[in-house]
Formats: sequence, C-alpha cells, structure tokens
Amino acid sequence: MQLLTLLMVLGQIPAIEAPEKEFVRMRYAEVLVGTGEAAKPGQEYTVHYTGWLTDGKKFDSSRDRNDPLKFVQGRRRVIAGWEAGFEGMKVGGKRRLFIPYQMAYGEAGRGAIPAKAELIFDVELLAVKDVPAPVAAADVLNEFEDYAKKTLELVKAMPEEKFDWRPSEGVRSFREAVLHLAYSNKVQLSMGTDNPPADLLKQKFADADKKSLVKLSKAESVAVLEESFGAIRKVLPTLRAAVLDREMVVFGKPSTMRGVYIAIDTHLAEYFGQLIAYARVNGVQPPWSAPKP
Repeated sequence: MQLLTLLMVLGQIPAIEAPEKEFVRMRYAEVLVGTGEAAKPGQEYTVHYTGWLTDGKKFDSSRDRNDPLKFVQGRRRVIAGWEAGFEGMKVGGKRRLFIPYQMAYGEAGRGAIPAKAELIFDVELLAVKDVPAPVAAADVLNEFEDYAKKTLELVKAMPEEKFDWRPSEGVRSFREAVLHLAYSNKVQLSMGTDNPPADLLKQKFADADKKSLVKLSKAESVAVLEESFGAIRKVLPTLRAAVLDREMVVFGKPSTMRGVYIAIDTHLAEYFGQLIAYARVNGVQPPWSAPKP
C-alpha cells in the first residue's frame, strides 16, 4: 500500500470526494546515459543546450555560441523545468526535456518565448561541482566584515596615550567612541535575536552609554570591540532569507529583520568615519591607507 493511501486509511489526511486531475506533467527522453559523476542536488552544473518552441523554431543555443551555461541547482536562477530536468543524470549524459509552460515562462512568456509556450530542450551535462551553501545575508555581511576589519585595525593603531583624546568638552573621546560602538553593537544585535519592546530597548541603549564611560585599557577596549563583532559574525551567516524578510519595527518604523542588520552596518560606518577623523587629527594614518614601501 502506498504511503499516501495508508495515511488516508489511518485517517491522518481527511478524505475528499472530488476527483483528482493532472495539472502539470514534465517529460523527458534519455538520449545518452552518461558514464561520469552523478549530478547531486545543490551542485553547480555545466551544460550545453539547444531550445526550441513546439513549432520547431530554435530560440537559443549555447552550442551555437560555444559557451556552456553554468548554474547552481536549487537556487532558482533557471526555469523550474531545468531545476528538475537533470535529476539522475551523469556527466556525459544527454536528454531531451519537454517542459510545460508552468515550469518554463508561464502564462506571460518572455522575450522570444510566447505566452503559455511549452519548450523543448536538448541538454548535455558536461560537469558537476560542489559549491558552498549560499549566505542569505551576504549583502549586509560583506559590508559588515569590511568595516569591522578596518575599524579594528584603526583602533589597534591608535596609541594608548591618545585613547582619551576628544575634539572638545562634552564630545566622546576616542576610547568612549570605541566602547559606545561595541556596546551598541550588542544592543542592536538583541533587536534581531530578542526583539525587545521599545522601553526595554531604550534602557539597553542608556546602559550601553554608561558602560562606554568606564575607562578600560586599550587592550580591554579592543577585546570588547572584537567580542561585539564576533557576536554579529556568529549570527548573520546562519539567517535564512525568510527570517531576514520577517516584518518587524526597527527604531519605531516598519521594517524587516534585514533592516536590523542594515542599521548595524550603518551605525558601524558612522563610527568608522568618526574614528578615522580622530586618528588623523592625532597624526595616525589608517593602516590600510598607508603607502606601501
């Protein structure tokens, strides 16, 4: 007995009276069975292809250009028929795919592809390769990593005797700016992990400001900053796209979880610029901008 039928018998899926209808069916013909490595889900596939409409009109061919296509299976960079069409193939194999419009360019079509067009592809699997899993937050993570690296380099380059320098009375010193950044990183990170209510968030920022006035040594300040960067670095790569798109309020305005991490990047960039100005006024050249011998 098939699993679906068994589940219905056991009452785990409610019975229905409506007749079943076939909606989408993709077909293929195995032209040549490959002898190379088997294609696995999530790999990068290198393929040659030629595509026709059902009236025999050729609309595209990588062979004509001698330019094979590479795509990563499962990342939706190709039509759905291609995502499914290479399952079970081995390198060197050839297939003819008959792809219904629902798994191609849909009811609207695109460019030379008419509306509701079934497509026919002759494909050859040339190579497969394992690829790293994608990082959904790569855009904000890349910006964060660049600013974090340079900020740490700058803080380490500032002499300890200059850590208490401030441009004027009532303005944060270099040390206080570094610690404010570090403690604020942790508070902003909590917005994404804990989503505290507005009054608690306000209190957390106030506590962070008080902590930034504690006179830590240069080594201790660097350690606190590194720890805050490490906490963000630990979370960002793990976030799925659906989590990043989750709606939430960020600083009183409608936004998303991604907005929290954009705010972290923006705050980091602001203090990065401020610390550069502090350093240059004190004759310290940012390490990454120093002329090479």
